[in-house]
Amino acid sequence: MAKDMLTHEEETMIGALARQVRDGDTAACGTLSPMPAAALWLAQLTHAPRAEVLVAGSSDWPFAGEWQEFFDFAQQGRLNVFFLSGAQIDGSGNINLMAVGDYRQPKVRLPGGAGSAILAYMVERVVLFKTIHEPRGLIPHVDVVTAPGHTPQLSPRQRPGRVTCLVTPKCVFGFAPPDPPVLESLHPGVTLEEVRQLTGFEFQAPPEIATTPALTPEARALLYGPVKEKLARVYPQFAARLS
Repeated sequence: MAKDMLTHEEETMIGALARQVRDGDTAACGTLSPMPAAALWLAQLTHAPRAEVLVAGSSDWPFAGEWQEFFDFAQQGRLNVFFLSGAQIDGSGNINLMAVGDYRQPKVRLPGGAGSAILAYMVERVVLFKTIHEPRGLIPHVDVVTAPGHTPQLSPRQRPGRVTCLVTPKCVFGFAPPDPPVLESLHPGVTLEEVRQLTGFEFQAPPEIATTPALTPEARALLYGPVKEKLARVYPQFAARLS
């Protein structure tokens, strides 16, 4: 397979992200999120036809201005699902989009939170994702907390949102802090040993680990057909990999 084509692991990851969307949900993703965007449109075309999906940068993004209208929408409790990532993610569901190393003298200065802290607090189900599964990105403790995954000092009224899972090209972790993440499923061909080697934070693994479902032929045809057409308008480089 050519390097610029979508891998089977990435296809499976898109399917796993899509399954986080339920029929009737209002679900969204922000910028620089081609895989969640693909997942949102795939979910709407398969198991969640009544879901309202909001992809930043697409022609059907309903919010004017920079981002204020969208954040107002989220703070009104009208968003069921949002996809978030970070340069670092830890076992508590914290994400780091600020700096690698000490914040005042960082090794790497990152682009910033872009509203992720608000969304982590307000969105009913926050789905974390990483497009690369490696120890330096999945670590015991993030260097800087941009958006906290767990705030036990706050009541559900004060923080209605919660982190539910983390999806990578290797597996799906379930989150229910303060307990450690649980390895819910391994993508086809991935082993527990491989995930342990590539994951910097501690996690629990049940005696029998499910296999993440691969895309069905029908879902794959949709991904490489109408979903690709939508992606081409927002993420043309990513869409070009769907060939």
